[in-house]
Amino acid sequence: MKEHTRRLYAAASVLGLVEHGSLDDNFHILVHRITGKYHVSDLTVTEAGKVEAELNRMLVSQGLYKPKQREDIPDMMTGKQQAMAWKLTYILTELDGNTETTVSQRLAGAVWKTLGVTAPPSNPLRWVRKDDGIKLIEALKKIVANAEKKRKKKS
Repeated sequence: MKEHTRRLYAAASVLGLVEHGSLDDNFHILVHRITGKYHVSDLTVTEAGKVEAELNRMLVSQGLYKPKQREDIPDMMTGKQQAMAWKLTYILTELDGNTETTVSQRLAGAVWKTLGVTAPPSNPLRWVRKDDGIKLIEALKKIVANAEKKRKKKS
């Protein structure tokens, strides 16, 4: 979660929303408006993602940020497949609450376990082919479904 907190504060600083030492600055007001929470450290992965999406939208609208356009490489995972794999991994991280591994490490582990491909955590989907991407996404969907079942049993 520290990784999210840093990114949120960095984006908010670029936008001039952060007043250091203040919980009443525009950044914290934005966080509260989106999530209903006052402290960034209290955000879940999903909530942090929503705040980050809003900050990115603000950065783009002010011309301070240009989103990366992923070029689809023939026979490799498409941008949409990659986005789905990342989304499922973030959902899984939130469901099981494991904070010991980063989302990137978790996705690299899923690539290795599902496909037998050793992937670097810095870019875990780099060497995944399109047809293997389908297998990976289906495996992640099953893992997420199992995690949801476990969570329901606990509550």
